[in-house]
Amino acid sequence: MERKNRLVFTRSNAAAKRKFDEAITILEYSIMLVEIFGLEEFNNIIAGQLRLILCETKNTRIKREKVTIDQSLIKKINPNPRLYPIKDSIQMSNVHITEDIFDYTKQRIELKLWRNQIIYKTDIEGKIQEIKIIDFIKETANKIGGAQAESSFPNKSIISDGHTKIMLRGIAKGLFKSIGRDYKRHASMNLSHIMQKIEQSALGE
Repeated sequence: MERKNRLVFTRSNAAAKRKFDEAITILEYSIMLVEIFGLEEFNNIIAGQLRLILCETKNTRIKREKVTIDQSLIKKINPNPRLYPIKDSIQMSNVHITEDIFDYTKQRIELKLWRNQIIYKTDIEGKIQEIKIIDFIKETANKIGGAQAESSFPNKSIISDGHTKIMLRGIAKGLFKSIGRDYKRHASMNLSHIMQKIEQSALGE
């Protein structure tokens, strides 16, 4: 039986674990700054951290063969990470966008399968357009990060910016659940930490 809400670390790699924890903390702070303070600029950080944690790859050559190496942080601390799958009923479109993307009643699935799930589906000029999680994260990180990479979306304007931001937060919160991280508790702690620093700074003036 699957052990729920827990990511088991099977490799003792202190540096990788520290980088992973830092990336998760940055992700939490960024979501909090967007949701509580309305600092929309931090959506850029959310997209970049999701790519770093879940979808970072490097193309290289091994014996003249082109090979893609998975350098995602989550793989560096656990060679076989598993995350909650998308809900069967999910039908994302510009009419129906929600953060409630994943099914937490089901068993978690391996990362490769998780990344290739369809997160967004819509009809454009009579043709169904679908986007996988991995393509959504990479494309969004490139787009709002200013990268000039060639677009993998069938239509560059397929998803509005507002809906993209909602979906980013939904993916991040699904990641937190998958690794057993209590986002609400950590957000409260992070907010208290910020307020404490502000008070200390005011007293020091």
